Amino acid sequence: MESGTREKARNVLKRILEAACYDVEEVGEPLDLSAVGSEDALLVLCSNDPETIEDFDSMTYHLRTGDEDLVCRKMLFTLDQGVRTEDCIRWGPDEFVRYAGRAALAEVLGQSLILDFGRPAPAVRREPVEAVPAPVEEEPEEGPELPHLPVQVAEKRACGIAGLHGSAKCRFIPYWNYRYASTGEREVKDRLISFDAEGAGAINAINGLKMEIDPDTIERGPVPFGSEIVSARLVREDVEEQLVRDVVDRLTQRVRFRYEKGDAIFYEEKTLKPDRNNIRVDLETVYVPVWQVRGGSKIVEVNGFTGEVLSMPMDEGVELL
Repeated sequence: MESGTREKARNVLKRILEAACYDVEEVGEPLDLSAVGSEDALLVLCSNDPETIEDFDSMTYHLRTGDEDLVCRKMLFTLDQGVRTEDCIRWGPDEFVRYAGRAALAEVLGQSLILDFGRPAPAVRREPVEAVPAPVEEEPEEGPELPHLPVQVAEKRACGIAGLHGSAKCRFIPYWNYRYASTGEREVKDRLISFDAEGAGAINAINGLKMEIDPDTIERGPVPFGSEIVSARLVREDVEEQLVRDVVDRLTQRVRFRYEKGDAIFYEEKTLKPDRNNIRVDLETVYVPVWQVRGGSKIVEVNGFTGEVLSMPMDEGVELL
Protein backbone atom coordinates (compact mmCIF):
# COMPACT_ATOMS: atom_id res chain seq x y z
CA MET A 1 0.00 0.00 0.00
CA GLU A 2 1.54 3.29 -1.09
CA SER A 3 2.40 5.76 1.65
CA GLY A 4 -0.12 8.34 0.41
CA THR A 5 -2.93 5.78 0.26
CA ARG A 6 -1.98 4.43 3.66
CA GLU A 7 -2.02 7.89 5.23
CA LYS A 8 -5.46 8.65 3.77
CA ALA A 9 -6.80 5.29 5.01
CA ARG A 10 -5.31 5.93 8.45
CA ASN A 11 -7.02 9.34 8.68
CA VAL A 12 -10.43 7.95 7.73
CA LEU A 13 -10.12 5.00 10.13
CA LYS A 14 -9.19 7.41 12.89
CA ARG A 15 -12.38 9.41 12.28
CA ILE A 16 -14.46 6.20 12.24
CA LEU A 17 -13.05 5.01 15.55
CA GLU A 18 -13.37 8.46 17.14
CA ALA A 19 -17.03 8.53 16.04
CA ALA A 20 -17.40 5.25 17.97
CA CYS A 21 -16.02 6.96 21.13
CA TYR A 22 -12.54 5.43 21.01
CA ASP A 23 -9.51 7.40 22.19
CA VAL A 24 -7.32 7.14 19.08
CA GLU A 25 -3.61 7.83 18.64
CA GLU A 26 -1.14 7.23 15.84
CA VAL A 27 1.63 4.73 16.62
CA GLY A 28 4.95 3.92 15.05
CA GLU A 29 5.78 1.49 12.27
CA PRO A 30 4.71 -1.09 11.35
CA LEU A 31 1.36 -0.29 13.03
CA ASP A 32 -0.84 2.71 12.32
CA LEU A 33 -3.29 3.41 15.17
CA SER A 34 -4.13 2.47 18.72
CA ALA A 35 -7.72 2.90 19.92
CA VAL A 36 -8.81 2.53 23.53
CA GLY A 37 -12.52 2.23 24.31
CA SER A 38 -14.54 1.76 27.45
CA GLU A 39 -14.51 -2.04 27.12
CA ASP A 40 -11.71 -2.95 24.71
CA ALA A 41 -8.57 -1.78 22.94
CA LEU A 42 -7.62 -2.01 19.27
CA LEU A 43 -4.41 -1.92 17.28
CA VAL A 44 -4.84 -1.02 13.60
CA LEU A 45 -2.67 -1.93 10.63
CA CYS A 46 -3.17 -0.61 7.07
CA SER A 47 -1.18 -2.81 4.70
CA ASN A 48 -1.19 -4.99 1.58
CA ASP A 49 2.16 -6.61 2.37
CA PRO A 50 1.70 -10.36 3.09
CA GLU A 51 4.74 -10.63 5.42
CA THR A 52 3.72 -7.59 7.49
CA ILE A 53 0.15 -8.89 7.70
CA GLU A 54 1.32 -12.38 8.72
CA ASP A 55 3.49 -10.95 11.52
CA PHE A 56 0.61 -8.76 12.70
CA ASP A 57 -1.86 -11.67 12.60
CA SER A 58 0.41 -13.96 14.62
CA MET A 59 1.37 -11.37 17.25
CA THR A 60 -0.38 -10.88 20.62
CA TYR A 61 -0.50 -7.33 21.95
CA HIS A 62 -1.23 -6.34 25.55
CA LEU A 63 -2.36 -3.07 27.11
CA ARG A 64 -1.47 -2.61 30.77
CA THR A 65 -3.53 -0.11 32.78
CA GLY A 66 -2.63 -0.15 36.46
CA ASP A 67 -2.83 -3.77 37.60
CA GLU A 68 -5.03 -4.82 34.68
CA ASP A 69 -3.53 -6.55 31.64
CA LEU A 70 -5.82 -6.35 28.59
CA VAL A 71 -5.29 -8.33 25.38
CA CYS A 72 -5.76 -5.97 22.43
CA ARG A 73 -7.92 -6.82 19.46
CA LYS A 74 -6.30 -6.41 16.05
CA MET A 75 -7.85 -4.69 13.03
CA LEU A 76 -6.42 -5.01 9.54
CA PHE A 77 -7.42 -2.77 6.63
CA THR A 78 -6.19 -4.19 3.32
CA LEU A 79 -7.06 -3.81 -0.34
CA ASP A 80 -5.64 -7.27 -1.15
CA GLN A 81 -8.62 -9.61 -1.18
CA GLY A 82 -6.33 -12.66 -1.41
CA VAL A 83 -4.68 -12.12 1.97
CA ARG A 84 -5.66 -14.67 4.63
CA THR A 85 -5.79 -13.98 8.36
CA GLU A 86 -6.67 -16.09 11.37
CA ASP A 87 -6.72 -13.82 14.40
CA CYS A 88 -7.70 -10.27 13.47
CA ILE A 89 -10.68 -8.19 12.37
CA ARG A 90 -10.29 -7.67 8.63
CA TRP A 91 -11.77 -4.72 6.74
CA GLY A 92 -11.74 -4.39 3.00
CA PRO A 93 -13.23 -1.74 0.70
CA ASP A 94 -16.83 -2.74 1.53
CA GLU A 95 -16.45 -2.35 5.31
CA PHE A 96 -14.41 0.80 4.82
CA VAL A 97 -17.12 2.47 2.72
CA ARG A 98 -19.97 1.28 4.98
CA TYR A 99 -18.52 2.56 8.25
CA ALA A 100 -17.07 5.75 6.77
CA GLY A 101 -20.59 6.70 5.65
CA ARG A 102 -22.12 5.76 8.99
CA ALA A 103 -19.45 7.77 10.83
CA ALA A 104 -20.24 10.83 8.70
CA LEU A 105 -23.97 10.46 9.46
CA ALA A 106 -23.28 10.05 13.19
CA GLU A 107 -21.21 13.25 13.12
CA VAL A 108 -24.00 15.15 11.36
CA LEU A 109 -26.59 13.91 13.89
CA GLY A 110 -24.32 14.42 16.89
CA GLN A 111 -24.47 10.75 17.81
CA SER A 112 -22.07 7.93 18.62
CA LEU A 113 -21.28 5.33 15.97
CA ILE A 114 -21.87 1.71 16.95
CA LEU A 115 -19.28 -0.72 15.57
CA ASP A 116 -20.07 -4.42 15.56
CA PHE A 117 -16.72 -6.19 15.25
CA GLY A 118 -18.11 -9.53 16.30
CA ARG A 119 -15.51 -12.22 16.89
CA PRO A 120 -12.57 -12.50 14.46
CA ALA A 121 -13.22 -15.78 12.68
CA PRO A 122 -10.16 -17.76 11.51
CA ALA A 123 -9.89 -18.37 7.81
CA VAL A 124 -10.01 -22.04 6.76
CA ARG A 125 -7.02 -23.13 4.70
CA ARG A 126 -7.77 -25.72 2.02
CA GLU A 127 -5.55 -27.25 -0.59
CA PRO A 128 -6.58 -26.09 -4.08
CA VAL A 129 -7.41 -29.63 -5.26
CA GLU A 130 -11.03 -29.05 -6.10
CA ALA A 131 -12.68 -25.66 -5.99
CA VAL A 132 -16.12 -26.06 -4.45
CA PRO A 133 -17.90 -22.73 -3.85
CA ALA A 134 -19.24 -22.49 -0.32
CA PRO A 135 -22.75 -21.18 0.21
CA VAL A 136 -22.74 -17.53 1.15
CA GLU A 137 -25.14 -16.44 3.86
CA GLU A 138 -26.52 -13.01 3.13
CA GLU A 139 -26.67 -10.67 6.08
CA PRO A 140 -30.16 -9.33 6.79
CA GLU A 141 -30.58 -5.86 5.40
CA GLU A 142 -30.71 -3.15 8.01
CA GLY A 143 -31.56 0.51 8.06
CA PRO A 144 -29.30 3.32 9.32
CA GLU A 145 -28.00 3.30 12.89
CA LEU A 146 -29.97 5.76 15.03
CA PRO A 147 -30.91 6.14 18.70
CA HIS A 148 -34.53 4.99 18.69
CA LEU A 149 -37.27 3.25 20.61
CA PRO A 150 -37.74 -0.37 19.52
CA VAL A 151 -40.73 -1.49 17.45
CA GLN A 152 -42.83 -3.47 19.94
CA VAL A 153 -46.12 -3.36 18.01
CA ALA A 154 -46.19 -5.53 14.88
CA GLU A 155 -47.70 -4.28 11.63
CA LYS A 156 -50.76 -6.55 11.89
CA ARG A 157 -51.44 -5.43 15.46
CA ALA A 158 -51.11 -1.77 14.42
CA CYS A 159 -53.76 -2.28 11.71
CA GLY A 160 -56.06 -3.82 14.33
CA ILE A 161 -55.56 -0.89 16.70
CA ALA A 162 -56.28 1.54 13.87
CA GLY A 163 -59.41 -0.41 12.92
CA LEU A 164 -58.43 -0.38 9.24
CA HIS A 165 -57.86 -3.09 6.67
CA GLY A 166 -55.04 -1.89 4.48
CA SER A 167 -51.32 -1.32 4.33
CA ALA A 168 -49.01 0.07 7.01
CA LYS A 169 -45.65 1.79 6.76
CA CYS A 170 -43.19 2.19 9.63
CA ARG A 171 -41.92 5.75 10.04
CA PHE A 172 -39.39 6.93 12.60
CA ILE A 173 -40.39 10.33 13.97
CA PRO A 174 -37.65 12.55 15.46
CA TYR A 175 -37.98 13.77 19.04
CA TRP A 176 -35.70 16.14 20.90
CA ASN A 177 -34.90 14.20 24.06
CA TYR A 178 -33.83 16.79 26.63
CA ARG A 179 -32.47 17.12 30.13
CA TYR A 180 -32.12 20.43 31.93
CA ALA A 181 -30.49 21.58 35.16
CA SER A 182 -30.84 24.96 36.87
CA THR A 183 -28.66 26.27 39.69
CA GLY A 184 -28.36 29.47 41.70
CA GLU A 185 -30.07 31.37 44.48
CA ARG A 186 -31.08 34.89 45.53
CA GLU A 187 -31.09 36.41 49.00
CA VAL A 188 -33.67 39.12 49.59
CA LYS A 189 -34.35 40.62 53.02
CA ASP A 190 -32.78 37.68 54.85
CA ARG A 191 -34.77 35.18 52.79
CA LEU A 192 -32.91 32.70 50.54
CA ILE A 193 -34.68 31.82 47.29
CA SER A 194 -33.27 28.75 45.52
CA PHE A 195 -33.48 28.12 41.78
CA ASP A 196 -32.02 24.60 41.89
CA ALA A 197 -34.04 22.26 39.68
CA GLU A 198 -33.65 19.56 37.06
CA GLY A 199 -35.92 17.64 34.73
CA ALA A 200 -36.17 15.67 31.51
CA GLY A 201 -38.59 14.94 28.69
CA ALA A 202 -38.94 14.82 24.93
CA ILE A 203 -40.41 17.19 22.33
CA ASN A 204 -41.76 16.01 18.99
CA ALA A 205 -39.53 17.64 16.36
CA ILE A 206 -42.48 17.80 13.94
CA ASN A 207 -45.42 19.23 15.92
CA GLY A 208 -43.86 20.25 19.25
CA LEU A 209 -45.90 17.90 21.46
CA LYS A 210 -44.16 16.66 24.60
CA MET A 211 -43.83 13.09 25.85
CA GLU A 212 -41.78 11.11 28.35
CA ILE A 213 -39.03 8.78 27.14
CA ASP A 214 -37.37 6.35 29.52
CA PRO A 215 -33.62 6.47 28.74
CA ASP A 216 -33.37 2.73 29.45
CA THR A 217 -35.70 1.95 26.52
CA ILE A 218 -33.55 3.74 23.91
CA GLU A 219 -31.72 1.43 21.52
CA ARG A 220 -28.64 2.59 19.65
CA GLY A 221 -28.36 0.58 16.47
CA PRO A 222 -29.90 0.02 13.04
CA VAL A 223 -33.62 0.56 12.51
CA PRO A 224 -35.66 -2.01 10.51
CA PHE A 225 -34.82 -2.00 6.82
CA GLY A 226 -37.24 -0.05 4.64
CA SER A 227 -38.40 2.28 7.42
CA GLU A 228 -38.88 5.95 6.59
CA ILE A 229 -36.69 8.36 8.59
CA VAL A 230 -38.61 11.63 8.97
CA SER A 231 -36.63 14.87 9.05
CA ALA A 232 -37.03 17.28 11.96
CA ARG A 233 -38.86 20.57 11.45
CA LEU A 234 -37.99 22.14 14.81
CA VAL A 235 -34.29 23.04 14.88
CA ARG A 236 -32.06 22.53 17.92
CA GLU A 237 -31.50 26.24 18.65
CA ASP A 238 -35.22 27.06 18.73
CA VAL A 239 -36.03 24.07 20.95
CA GLU A 240 -33.23 24.92 23.37
CA GLU A 241 -34.35 28.57 23.60
CA GLN A 242 -37.96 27.55 24.26
CA LEU A 243 -36.90 25.10 26.96
CA VAL A 244 -34.85 27.78 28.71
CA ARG A 245 -37.85 30.14 28.63
CA ASP A 246 -40.07 27.40 30.05
CA VAL A 247 -37.62 26.73 32.88
CA VAL A 248 -37.36 30.44 33.69
CA ASP A 249 -41.17 30.74 33.79
CA ARG A 250 -41.50 27.61 35.92
CA LEU A 251 -38.94 28.77 38.49
CA THR A 252 -39.97 32.43 38.64
CA GLN A 253 -41.28 33.26 42.12
CA ARG A 254 -43.27 36.15 43.52
CA VAL A 255 -42.14 36.81 47.06
CA ARG A 256 -44.21 38.93 49.46
CA PHE A 257 -42.65 40.82 52.36
CA ARG A 258 -44.53 42.35 55.29
CA TYR A 259 -43.16 45.11 57.44
CA GLU A 260 -44.55 47.68 59.84
CA LYS A 261 -43.85 51.38 60.07
CA GLY A 262 -45.47 53.01 63.04
CA ASP A 263 -49.11 51.97 63.09
CA ALA A 264 -49.08 51.15 59.38
CA ILE A 265 -48.51 47.71 57.87
CA PHE A 266 -46.92 47.56 54.44
CA TYR A 267 -46.59 44.72 51.94
CA GLU A 268 -43.97 44.54 49.24
CA GLU A 269 -43.84 42.01 46.41
CA LYS A 270 -40.82 41.11 44.33
CA THR A 271 -40.62 38.89 41.26
CA LEU A 272 -37.45 36.82 41.27
CA LYS A 273 -36.24 34.94 38.18
CA PRO A 274 -33.33 32.54 37.73
CA ASP A 275 -30.31 33.61 35.72
CA ARG A 276 -30.54 32.17 32.20
CA ASN A 277 -26.78 31.59 32.27
CA ASN A 278 -27.29 29.12 35.13
CA ILE A 279 -29.64 26.91 33.09
CA ARG A 280 -28.05 24.08 31.10
CA VAL A 281 -30.01 22.13 28.49
CA ASP A 282 -28.73 18.92 26.84
CA LEU A 283 -30.48 17.74 23.66
CA GLU A 284 -30.31 14.50 21.69
CA THR A 285 -32.38 13.34 18.73
CA VAL A 286 -34.26 10.10 19.47
CA TYR A 287 -36.54 8.47 16.90
CA VAL A 288 -39.92 6.98 17.82
CA PRO A 289 -41.49 4.31 15.54
CA VAL A 290 -44.93 5.15 14.19
CA TRP A 291 -47.09 2.89 12.01
CA GLN A 292 -48.95 4.89 9.36
CA VAL A 293 -51.95 2.71 8.55
CA ARG A 294 -53.86 3.42 5.34
CA GLY A 295 -57.32 2.06 4.62
CA GLY A 296 -59.08 3.58 1.63
CA SER A 297 -59.08 7.36 2.08
CA LYS A 298 -58.34 7.14 5.82
CA ILE A 299 -54.97 7.27 7.54
CA VAL A 300 -54.39 6.49 11.22
CA GLU A 301 -51.02 6.67 12.95
CA VAL A 302 -50.16 4.29 15.79
CA ASN A 303 -47.15 4.53 18.10
CA GLY A 304 -45.06 1.46 17.28
CA PHE A 305 -43.55 1.38 20.78
CA THR A 306 -46.62 1.89 23.01
CA GLY A 307 -49.49 0.98 20.65
CA GLU A 308 -51.27 4.31 21.28
CA VAL A 309 -53.01 6.21 18.52
CA LEU A 310 -51.31 9.57 18.03
CA SER A 311 -53.28 12.49 19.42
CA MET A 312 -51.95 14.74 16.67
CA PRO A 313 -51.06 13.29 13.27
CA MET A 314 -47.81 13.90 11.42
CA ASP A 315 -49.52 14.42 8.05
CA GLU A 316 -52.72 15.97 6.81
CA GLY A 317 -55.59 13.59 6.25
CA VAL A 318 -54.91 11.41 9.27
CA GLU A 319 -58.04 10.46 11.17
CA LEU A 320 -58.11 11.06 14.93
CA LEU A 321 -59.80 8.33 17.01
